[in-house]
Amino acid sequence: MRSIFLRGAALAWAGLSLLLAAHWFVELGMVGFPDGHVTPFARATGPLLHLLASACLIQGLYFLYRALFGKAFLVPGLGLQILIAAVLTVAPTLIVRNCPRSQMCSSAYEALTNTMMDDGTGG
Repeated sequence: MRSIFLRGAALAWAGLSLLLAAHWFVELGMVGFPDGHVTPFARATGPLLHLLASACLIQGLYFLYRALFGKAFLVPGLGLQILIAAVLTVAPTLIVRNCPRSQMCSSAYEALTNTMMDDGTGG
């Protein structure tokens, strides 16, 4: 019973990770659309978001493999692996993407870079 639950959890996380990675890659490909202007914020965070989206894609493939072909599902730690994967890839990506809408994050960005955040909002 536990093995079926773990396979289902790994398969669900793989599906979510692959969908999020695909969504983020499409969004990153649309940066600057329609006029070609890439904001300083997008320029500064683009490499990090590409890296995080790639990590999310890799973890999705890993958990898909574990769900479909993993033989040692009774080995403890799969739930912990999913939690660590979420904390290391999905959470930072959501924080960076939503930073312009968060006053605390915007203040931190401005303090670290010593520039005003220009995410293209307002014209």
